[in-house]
Amino acid sequence: MKTDVLVVGAGGGGYPGAFRLSQAGMEVLMVDPKGELGGNCLYSGCIPSKTVRELAQLHWRNKRLLGSQDNLDFGKIQERKDAVQLTRFVQHREELEAHKGVSFVKGEAKFLDNHRAMVQGQEVEFRYAIVATGSTPSRPHFPGAELCLTSDDLYSYRTTFRNLPQEMLIIGGGYVALETATFFNALGSKVHVLVRSDRVLRGVDPDLGALLIRLLDSNIDIRYNSPILEVSKLGERYEVWFSSSGKKDRLVVDAVVAATGRTPVVPEGLQKVVEVSPKGYIEVSDSMRTSSPNIFATGDVNGLAPYFHAAVRMSVAAANNVMSGNIDSDRVDVRGIPVTVFTIPPASYVGLTRSQLRAMNVSFVEASYQLGDDSMAQMYDERGGEVRLFFEKSSLRFLGAWVVGVHSGFLINELTQAAVNGLTARQMSNVAEQHPTTNEAIAYAVRKLV
Repeated sequence: MKTDVLVVGAGGGGYPGAFRLSQAGMEVLMVDPKGELGGNCLYSGCIPSKTVRELAQLHWRNKRLLGSQDNLDFGKIQERKDAVQLTRFVQHREELEAHKGVSFVKGEAKFLDNHRAMVQGQEVEFRYAIVATGSTPSRPHFPGAELCLTSDDLYSYRTTFRNLPQEMLIIGGGYVALETATFFNALGSKVHVLVRSDRVLRGVDPDLGALLIRLLDSNIDIRYNSPILEVSKLGERYEVWFSSSGKKDRLVVDAVVAATGRTPVVPEGLQKVVEVSPKGYIEVSDSMRTSSPNIFATGDVNGLAPYFHAAVRMSVAAANNVMSGNIDSDRVDVRGIPVTVFTIPPASYVGLTRSQLRAMNVSFVEASYQLGDDSMAQMYDERGGEVRLFFEKSSLRFLGAWVVGVHSGFLINELTQAAVNGLTARQMSNVAEQHPTTNEAIAYAVRKLV
């Protein structure tokens, strides 16, 4: 069998590029073991976890603002999550049907060389390949690690995880750990978070991370420098031993969740065809090309930016570069990709922020607005947080921002447009931000400079 482009993986790094190539008249074979479009994001990641988040936040706000005493049915929340996932599975099937140039096979691809692969026992010859095989939750290494749940167990389609734990422990200090902690805290669980190091969110500006931690519900028990020693069953519960200040300590909980990072999934045989980093990621240029010029790698598997929207951008770039042949017509600057930690409250950032600018010796100025003065934040009575903008000192060209608090994920999209297009403070100040929305905070902040 011959095809123009083999796309391995049908998540955000795969199907957008496949669709774009089919629209250009190319024949595309897309392969995915799940047999559905959407990848990890839809099956057990962004969509299901944020459905749980929105319902958890709704429950939390009803209790806090309206004094609601309604009993929570966690099973209903999981049913709603499943319904949203099914809606999007069906939507993607319809999108696939509309792209006649894309053939879809449920299965795996094993690479033979840079132009051939085995797919479900059949040899496929391709001109180009886009590898978008994603990542999987990492398993920690300590006795009893197999007893820990992962995000797949919590959020996968039709998961058997249907009962709300009265008390749970989360291992890890990344965004998945903190998000999950705030979701289940809002739903009513007593949540402990054990972090191996002395801080959380190590990939985030330290000042931003510290601000977010101050705003999290104080009922969440976060313990630093607390590596896990062992997890074991204790009747129907779990006994967790960990190190704390040089001494052994323990907690007994109803569920243990390991959120200790993710491991890239590289198709069999590809390590012999393209260069792979010591951590297992496929190495790519900013055009998404691997060391084999006709093979591209997008999304989590290249380790550049492990977010669905980043994978989509990379997928489109890879498709554009396939169409342009040996010329790289599209390059991805990951600094222009926004990031939101969907905790309650959320935190977002884009571009260059304080610690990076200082490390680069860039002369910059800041403008900020405290969300305690924002009308929307006042409506929700969630007055913590801020909008903080960073500009090049002499030109006042916008360099980056962070937002912590109500609707940060919406605000960061507008700020991403400003960062990608190199807007100045004057240009940003000339926008009439709609009232009453949290976006007004951007205008209030930037007008302090002009």
